[in-house]
Amino acid sequence: MDISKDEAPGGHFAGVLTLGGMNTLHKLKIWLVACLCMWTCTLMAQTDSTRYVCITLQSGIMRCGTLTMDDGREVTLATPDMGKLIVPKADIVRMVDAEPGKRGTTVMDPLSERMVDDSRSLQATRYFFAPSAHSLKEGEGYGSFSLLTGGNVSYGLDENTIGGLSASWLGYGLNVKHSVNINEKTRFSFGALGQLNWSGISGNDGAGYVFFPFVNVTSGDENNHVTLGFGRLGGQRVSRSFDPFLGETEITTNPVKSPMINLSGCAKVGRRAWLISENYIFFQPEFFPVERVFSVGIRVWNERKQRLNELAVLGLVEEDGSVRGLPWLSWTWPF
Repeated sequence: MDISKDEAPGGHFAGVLTLGGMNTLHKLKIWLVACLCMWTCTLMAQTDSTRYVCITLQSGIMRCGTLTMDDGREVTLATPDMGKLIVPKADIVRMVDAEPGKRGTTVMDPLSERMVDDSRSLQATRYFFAPSAHSLKEGEGYGSFSLLTGGNVSYGLDENTIGGLSASWLGYGLNVKHSVNINEKTRFSFGALGQLNWSGISGNDGAGYVFFPFVNVTSGDENNHVTLGFGRLGGQRVSRSFDPFLGETEITTNPVKSPMINLSGCAKVGRRAWLISENYIFFQPEFFPVERVFSVGIRVWNERKQRLNELAVLGLVEEDGSVRGLPWLSWTWPF
């Protein structure tokens, strides 16, 4: 008869059981969250561990190994020659995928050298399209492609001469440029671009060729410079017209004569970014039916793609002074 509430069924013992169940459920949730986090981290680590990379440091030294961690501030490599290596990201100027087992070196490849050396640039020989008087070193080169002008591959034949191949919507051909040092900050260059039309030189509608000799003077280093250039676009274009009444085809050859002046400039505005302006005056416009072209844009290095992205806005000035805008998009792959 003296049974208290604490001893009654559903009393104290039931309260303890209920409280214990709540604690158990809470602990179970924490345990599940912890397991999920550990599984995610393990999966990320396994993903990184399958990537073998080579990094180039500010000093020019290259280290290679399995990427085991990248937390945004530091990169951890498991190297075959130095074991575990932790490198601050601020000291890295380049990171690329490599064949497993490749070892680091203190000898820089040409592209890494141009990225580390403040006096060098990844692309100093041309602006968006117009050439500067700067040259590539022997063995250096680049490939480029523009939606407006087509593609080009250029290679440093020696310290002052560049040769290349080009292909545009008009045709295909060769280009060459030779540079001469005037003084420490000024260079002079001369060269030419020649292209044959895809339809041939004569006979077919649209056939012909273009030949563009030029000279220019550049003042400044590879990252900050201004160029004044002169050129003359020459050649010929063939047009065919059929007269149905006479049953004859008339072939007309039209000469191309278009002198021009070009003023371009480049300024480095970030660690891997350059502001560019390229401007023309055409005295007898041919392929651009405008008298003047002005442009401003930017060139940015994309580390992941290992290329330069170039975006600009062109202003096309008509004879009556009206202006039309046109976007420019191109890519450059230095090597």
